Amino acid sequence: MSTSKHLLFSASLFFLPLTLAGCFDEGPAGDDEAASEDETASEDEGADEVETDTGEETAGEIIDTDQDGLSDEEEAMLGTDPLRKDTDNDNYWDSWELIEGTDPLDASSRIYIGSWPYNPDKEELDQGSWEDTGKQKGKSFPREVFLDQYGDTVDVYDFTNFTVNSTKQPAVFIMDLSAQWCTPCHNVANWIAGNDDSNNEWIQEIYPTVREKVHGLFVWWITFVVQDANGGDPSEGDIEAWFQAHWDPYIPLFLDEGQKVLSRFGGDSFPHFFLLNSEMKIEYFPDPSHSTNANPYPAIGLIDTQVPGAE
Repeated sequence: MSTSKHLLFSASLFFLPLTLAGCFDEGPAGDDEAASEDETASEDEGADEVETDTGEETAGEIIDTDQDGLSDEEEAMLGTDPLRKDTDNDNYWDSWELIEGTDPLDASSRIYIGSWPYNPDKEELDQGSWEDTGKQKGKSFPREVFLDQYGDTVDVYDFTNFTVNSTKQPAVFIMDLSAQWCTPCHNVANWIAGNDDSNNEWIQEIYPTVREKVHGLFVWWITFVVQDANGGDPSEGDIEAWFQAHWDPYIPLFLDEGQKVLSRFGGDSFPHFFLLNSEMKIEYFPDPSHSTNANPYPAIGLIDTQVPGAE
């Protein structure tokens, strides 16, 4: 999340009954058993009954018209729109912004400056750790926060199960480990950003569909800058310089502070690529023998041939 944003609401608002899981499943009313208990208690106490849209009377019903996890009453207190999940149209639901401390009434105050996705259900996934991770298929990439090109600290698991593309299938990941000193790394970065030149035109010829799939959000291409110009630990200045040289708003650019990613997922050369599925689990980790002149980056080759794109 942004390191510069401020908490814009009273802390008491965070004790409101926000049920984010209900946004996607049953809604903020909770499970049937809990609802039945509430109804029984209300009837015993002689509480007023509310007539629902179905004509049935339900005691103590919580109305959440837009199903964003905030009741209409709470939205009235906040000044947000009870008919819209995202009042300020910044792609983050009002309830998410309250949890993360941004202003749901101000589009310039958002969870991530880069407008990266946000997954409120990420706690339900297998939580990868640095101790248990590995290169084997099915191993989870460690859940970690990384500094991005905008100065935000980003939870990499917020990208999981992202389905905003024309197929509505969750986007997969290609993880790119690049070094500041590495000329081929810069050539690939120019290519994926759409900056064609004589140094990278051959990449487009070999992998003609990949760039379209990245910019169509069928694939998240995540670049980690893992070494500086001298082969040492990268700094914030390295990702800033990389972003200026290869500007692309579709590509998250992360600082590998302490070279934790490099030490666990590095290959024999740069740039180095491997694939994760939509839940951040290893799908393909290349062996050096997989690389050929016809397919020098086999992970990118799988994106080109196996991942569906626009129909």
